[in-house]
Amino acid sequence: MVATHSTGKCPASATMPGYPASLISRRSLALTTLARLTVVIATAAAGLIAALPSVPAATGPWMSEAAMRAAFIGKTLDGHYANGLTWTETYFDSGRLDYREPERRAVGAWHFRGHVFCTFYDPAQTRPPLTGGCWTAIKSGSNCYEFYLAGLSRDDPADDDLDGAIRRWNARGWRQGEPSTCQDKPSV
Repeated sequence: MVATHSTGKCPASATMPGYPASLISRRSLALTTLARLTVVIATAAAGLIAALPSVPAATGPWMSEAAMRAAFIGKTLDGHYANGLTWTETYFDSGRLDYREPERRAVGAWHFRGHVFCTFYDPAQTRPPLTGGCWTAIKSGSNCYEFYLAGLSRDDPADDDLDGAIRRWNARGWRQGEPSTCQDKPSV
C-alpha cells in the first residue's frame, strides 16, 4: 500500500521514482491524446473500408473484368478446346456474340459477373444444341488466353459443382488477326 498525503493524492515519488509530477502528467496527456487519435483514425479507416463497393475482385492469376473487356469485347477470338476442336467467337459491343465451330454455329449474349465472363447461346435447332457457360480467364501470353469453367448457370456460376474444373483449362483463344502466342502446355 502506498502512503498518501492529506490531499489523498499519491506523491510523484511513490508512483514513478525519480520523475517529477509535471513530466508524468505531460506523458500521460500525450499518451491519452495519442490513444484517442489512434482510435479516431482506426474508426475512420474501418468506415472507409466498409463503404467500398462489394465488387468481386479477380484473385490469383484470374483476369479482371476490365482486362477481359479490353482483350475480348469488340474483337473476334480464334481458339481450340482441350480436346482439339477449333472455334471462333466474336464478342460485339452490344452484348451479343457469334460462335462458330467446324460443324455448328450459334448466336447469343455475353455478360460479366465480376471477373467471371459468361457466354450463353440463343435456343436453336443445332444438334447437339449449344448452351454456353461462365468462364474465368488467364492471360498466358501477349495474345493467348486460357479459359476455365466457372459455372453452367446463367445466374450464379459460383453455385455450380465443378469438381476439378479449375485445375485444367477448357479452352484457349487468341485475338484474330494477330499472331497467337499460345504454347502447347497450359500455364496453370
